[in-house]
Amino acid sequence: MPVFEQEWISPILEVYLREKITDNYTVLLGLNPLGQTLCRKIYEKNFFRTVLLFNSPSFSSWNRYPAGIKPPVIPVHGMIRDDLMMIWGDVSIKDYEWLTDALFYIRGNIPTRFLVAIVAHSGPTCGQVLSKKGERLLERLDIPRGHSDFYDGLTAPLISVATVADLDPVILYVEDRLDTEQVIQINDIIVTQGEIDTAEDLINRGFDLQLSRV
Repeated sequence: MPVFEQEWISPILEVYLREKITDNYTVLLGLNPLGQTLCRKIYEKNFFRTVLLFNSPSFSSWNRYPAGIKPPVIPVHGMIRDDLMMIWGDVSIKDYEWLTDALFYIRGNIPTRFLVAIVAHSGPTCGQVLSKKGERLLERLDIPRGHSDFYDGLTAPLISVATVADLDPVILYVEDRLDTEQVIQINDIIVTQGEIDTAEDLINRGFDLQLSRV
């Protein structure tokens, strides 16, 4: 059974590490509804190995278990496959105060190429980046540089912290596809099949990841 040692702790975040992380990763943050659903789809079709755990009082299990059944305690996992690390979990996130601590932990302990977040919004698909390297990525994806009129709990602290923590964020704003099949609803956020398909296509095209899509 894998052994994880407590690596770092604050009043709002605990980090458990299985092994020292030395390779460079593109980090996909599955910490909002679309990102979480995309990570779940990728995880179900590919083998990943968990090397990192985040836990916080801000995490709670989804309210989707039968009455009388105790929900499992599932923290947020950092799991790797080749050049990709996904940070996500089957949890409901009540607030994002812990995220600043997590991002500074990542800055000091996980070599990264990009930190990627994906959000659905009511405008055309575009991307927000802070570096020339990020601009080249958007050119490869053939999507314009831009941003949404709305920042969610993930994207707002990601942009704020990245500017002072020397991180390279990429936020992909996917045009909402409310005309396609609804896959899941988390609070008032609906995730549709069309949004997942677009997000998956962007991830595969942009980062040359050898992931199964079957």
